[in-house]
Amino acid sequence: MSTVSPPTPAQLFRSATRAFWWLGIAGALTSIVLGVLALVWPGETLFVGAAIFGVWLLVHGVINIMQALTSDREDGAARALTAVVGVLFVVAGVICLRNVVVSLIVIATLIGISWLIGGITGVVNAFAGGYDATGRLVVGLLGAVTILGGLVVLFWPGPSLATIVWLTGIWLLVMGVIQLVLVLRHRPGHLV
Repeated sequence: MSTVSPPTPAQLFRSATRAFWWLGIAGALTSIVLGVLALVWPGETLFVGAAIFGVWLLVHGVINIMQALTSDREDGAARALTAVVGVLFVVAGVICLRNVVVSLIVIATLIGISWLIGGITGVVNAFAGGYDATGRLVVGLLGAVTILGGLVVLFWPGPSLATIVWLTGIWLLVMGVIQLVLVLRHRPGHLV
C-alpha cells in the first residue's frame, strides 16, 4: 500500500507562484481585451461602460488584495497601500456593477479617483524596492500613465461620453500591455 506524502513548502510555493502568474496574465489580458472592445465599439460601449469598468475594477482589486496578502516583501507600508487600493477597486467595481445607470459624472469621478490612487500606489511601489532598474522604470511608468489618466478624467469633466470611452479604452490597452510585459518578465519556471 502506497501512501501519498503531503507537498513540501517548496512545492506549495511553486504551485502558488504558478497560480499567481496565471492570474497576472488573466488580469493583463482582461485589460487588453476590454480596451480593444471599447475602441472598436465606442457607441455600444457607452451603455455597458460602467459594467466593463466594474468588472475590471473587481478583477484588479482582487489581484491587488492577493498581492498584498501573499507578497514576500518586508515593506509593510507598501503592502498595506496595495491592500487599501485593492479594497477601493473592489468597492468601486461593486458600485459600478450595482448602479449601471448612475450618472456618468459619478462614474467618471470613480474612474478618476481609482486611476489616481492606483497610479500613486504604482509609483510608490516602483521605488519601495523589490524591482531591478528596468522593473522600477516600467512600474513607475505604469503608475505615471495611470496618474495622468486619473487627472484628465477628474479635471476635464466636460468631454463627451465617447471621449470617456476612448480614454478608458486607450488606458486599458496601454496598461494591459505594460502589465503583460511585466508578468512575462517574471515567468516562473516549470509552468506545466
